[in-house]
Amino acid sequence: MKKLTEISLTIAVVLLAPSLCWANAIFTLGNNPQPNEQNVLLNMGSTGNTVTGTTNTTGTTVVFTSTQTLTEPANGQARIEATNGTSQIGLTNVDFNLNGTTFTDAIFNMDVTGTIGVSGGTATITAVTNDGTFNFMTTLGNGSNFLTVTTSGGEVLESISISYSDALGFTDLRQVRISGVPDGGTTLSLLGASLLGLGLVRRKLSRA
Repeated sequence: MKKLTEISLTIAVVLLAPSLCWANAIFTLGNNPQPNEQNVLLNMGSTGNTVTGTTNTTGTTVVFTSTQTLTEPANGQARIEATNGTSQIGLTNVDFNLNGTTFTDAIFNMDVTGTIGVSGGTATITAVTNDGTFNFMTTLGNGSNFLTVTTSGGEVLESISISYSDALGFTDLRQVRISGVPDGGTTLSLLGASLLGLGLVRRKLSRA
């Protein structure tokens, strides 16, 4: 029994130590492509405090929420805007998640163009992960304001939220891309294989 406990503890340390020591959410200014990215498709013409999109490869639902009324223009570039019911207004807060599914990174553009929204305010980006919450602040300039959020050490993202300090908001959130969406079966298969391995070790030790 003592030997089994030592083996189990060793396996747990090997599996968990890297994520405990190195897990992190990393914020990088700019558009930094990641492997297996999926574009988030919008253009549905939906309006409300909650609107949805889907990833172009796996069809995963992406949920956008805000205290403002959001809208997805049915024509033109895929983007999330805020509206007062009759016309577009600046976007001051929005968050997105995959409706319970985790992901490992996201790229998005907090755009400031045209006559809606103003530059010079501070955007606070909050990434909620499986083991904590990470914050990042950046000043939005005129034009594109891309941010890449990635993870390390086996960490996964649960949601990302954006708030903007200027009451006039930024123009819109656009060019959202996601990657690292689980395949739905690999993790469970690996867990089952690990448990089976531990069971075989225990059986051999009990016979010794």
